Amino acid sequence: MVEQGGILPKVCITGISGYIGSQVTLSYLKDGGFSVRGTVRDPTNEAKVGPLRKAFGEELFSKIELVPADLLDADSLDKAIAGCDYVVHTASPLPTKPVENEDEVVKPAVEGTLSVLRAALKHKVKRVVITSSGLTINLQKRENAKAVYTEDDWSDPEVLSNYDKSKYLAERAAWDFMNALPAEDKFDLVVIIPGLVQGPTLINADFSSANYMKLMMLSLYPFPQVAFPIVDVRDVAQAHLQGVKVAEAKNQRFILVSKTARFKELTGYLKEHFGEGTYPFKTDEIPECPMDNPRAKLLQILWNHEYTMDRTRSEKVLGIQYHDIKATEVDMALSMIELGMLPDNRQK
Repeated sequence: MVEQGGILPKVCITGISGYIGSQVTLSYLKDGGFSVRGTVRDPTNEAKVGPLRKAFGEELFSKIELVPADLLDADSLDKAIAGCDYVVHTASPLPTKPVENEDEVVKPAVEGTLSVLRAALKHKVKRVVITSSGLTINLQKRENAKAVYTEDDWSDPEVLSNYDKSKYLAERAAWDFMNALPAEDKFDLVVIIPGLVQGPTLINADFSSANYMKLMMLSLYPFPQVAFPIVDVRDVAQAHLQGVKVAEAKNQRFILVSKTARFKELTGYLKEHFGEGTYPFKTDEIPECPMDNPRAKLLQILWNHEYTMDRTRSEKVLGIQYHDIKATEVDMALSMIELGMLPDNRQK
């Protein structure tokens, strides 16, 4: 993608040191059609920046313009977005433990999104791509649960936990902002809605997707009788790239799901690959929803509910060709072993 005069269009990617953000950034660097500006809280923090340099390699890493930005600092986001043609907003608070105070996640998620959109409006950005979540779609009171969910569905805010609510309210705020703009000020909005993201990590950090993998590889506790919509992080990254490149994607939501599966099934793929005696694989499921679990509200809603999320739009419009779910799980486990996030118990 080259603009007149041979100058590459500039994309600002927020949160590039995150699990999803790092893969999104790599997809843009490999594409080669964009000048990439990436935000981190502190570009001088080698603990955050160093792993990206190692993962991308010096040649690709050198092509990133690193700038500081914080979700609760509107001025920092404004400066980061100034001069950019496109914005890909992946940054959002993602706690690894339940959050008691909703302001810890709701405020930065909503305010960060609105600050990005205000800056995009001010600096005449052509299109903004936002990372949302399947939690904005598939959480309903049991009597309203569906067998198939599409982009037309929205979760019931009454059943949402604080983190779920942060994703729901941030996306709602984004659409409300866009709908309120006068015609002469409108720009494109694309929303990417992944399920539970799995697949290889480029970073060694504490994030929820990695914790789910540890749960399966190390049998930390029995599994719930709950199916989750699984998607490969590489497919999520590709969707964020296509969300900018494909003209027809404008002003649409896109569900990203490879398959809806239980942890029991996913663990079976891992056991098949690594073999007996390598890791303490167990596929036991608890018989009833544990009401003392911090995520009991979510588990109750989905307990023994079989459903799917329709990915047709992402395939037809964005051209996503989904990874096989077994490869997703195995590749994630291998990446975590290589980064020291899991013990290396592989057969020698």
